Amino acid sequence: MDQKLNALRERWRDPMLTALAVMLTLLLFVLAPLRAERIPGAQEVGFALVAVLTGAVLILTGRRYAIWVLVTAILLAGFAAIHRLVRPSILDVYFDAAAWLLLSLALILEVGRTVFGPGRVTYHRVMGAMLLYFAVGLAFAAIYAFIGAASDTAFKGFVVSDSASLADVLIYFSFGVLTGIGSGDITAVHPIARSVVLVEAMFGQLYPATLLARIVTLEIEDRRT
Repeated sequence: MDQKLNALRERWRDPMLTALAVMLTLLLFVLAPLRAERIPGAQEVGFALVAVLTGAVLILTGRRYAIWVLVTAILLAGFAAIHRLVRPSILDVYFDAAAWLLLSLALILEVGRTVFGPGRVTYHRVMGAMLLYFAVGLAFAAIYAFIGAASDTAFKGFVVSDSASLADVLIYFSFGVLTGIGSGDITAVHPIARSVVLVEAMFGQLYPATLLARIVTLEIEDRRT
């Protein structure tokens, strides 16, 4: 049974990278804005997509720690949703942020292992590199949620609160820092927030160069074999 699962995992590992990249793109840049606009069904579709995304990551990896991380993320998100219905508070932001951070870390570890591992460079691996980039942006968005929830004055331009638009604003800010274009209307004020912004900005500048160098190296090694 384990051999069949491993064979299935090896067969679908690269195509799964593309599928994950598409799903995370929809979640970040389509469903988050729709939820901010309170479009009916956007939140439900988002939860369903997260479930599918989690299942896809489980297929991609068979490692026990990744399974436990993803299960914990689902439990935290579920608890936040239930608590929000019963007694909404800033705790819901912490639970959601923890769930997103765990999910993004699982993606970063497992996708990074596949993308930068030995083997031929394929279209799916390039898509996996994009997925890794998106997962990093999501991880920093979760970190900003923690910082903003702990301090109302951490950012100038918005206050972290449990609202439908929170995810959209954090994604907007995080990817503005990651790509180097900035958001303009939101500024990090707290010293810790500024440090995290600098780390994300440096990663955004270094990642393309590192990725290109690794892809070229893998392609050269594959041609030599």
